[in-house]
Amino acid sequence: MTPRAPTKQQLEASNLYANLLEEAKIRIASIDAAISGRAGLPAPLVREYSYLQQLRMLCELIALGCLTAHGEIKATQTAKFQKEYAADKIIKRLEDLHPNFYPHAVRGTVRHGQLHLDKLESGFLSKAELIKLYTKCGEQLHRGSLKNLLTSKRQAQPPNFVDIADWLNKIITLLNEHHIASLDNLSHFICVLKRAQSNDNAAVAIATSPLPT
Repeated sequence: MTPRAPTKQQLEASNLYANLLEEAKIRIASIDAAISGRAGLPAPLVREYSYLQQLRMLCELIALGCLTAHGEIKATQTAKFQKEYAADKIIKRLEDLHPNFYPHAVRGTVRHGQLHLDKLESGFLSKAELIKLYTKCGEQLHRGSLKNLLTSKRQAQPPNFVDIADWLNKIITLLNEHHIASLDNLSHFICVLKRAQSNDNAAVAIATSPLPT
């Protein structure tokens, strides 16, 4: 078997992906500050800020991360992909190209000197849930109609932020440690949101399967 080095494109993509994770960390911390009361925002504004500004952006960061990780797929290099920003559209188009494109939440353990990645089965933001959340964020974009005001629908919001915390925890569980496989399943991004050995900075490693000699 012949060892393979990552390509230049993969190395550049891994650096960009790590930068996206760093931005995600900031947005996650911002939501946590808002829902815990440390930001000093009134409850209605906490909800607007969390859904409109941060959860929506986190969905887009995850989608852009997927696009970045799969940049070697020729179709992703087209203008149609390169100019797209909507998370749901990116996700649906990537799925047509590579059904297994979405990150898999994992937990890494070292056994007998080797790293083992065990896939999580639940608790993380799934592909379907990302689209659902992104749609929900879009529904928060406007103040609402007069009919909504008269029927007090907008006043029926939960008195706490359990829903926001649930979404946030799913995103954190997905991003903490995850794995992304290439279309040919020969290259893999191994990603962590906070790497203790590097001052809790995000880290992305590239693992490549050897080719037959």
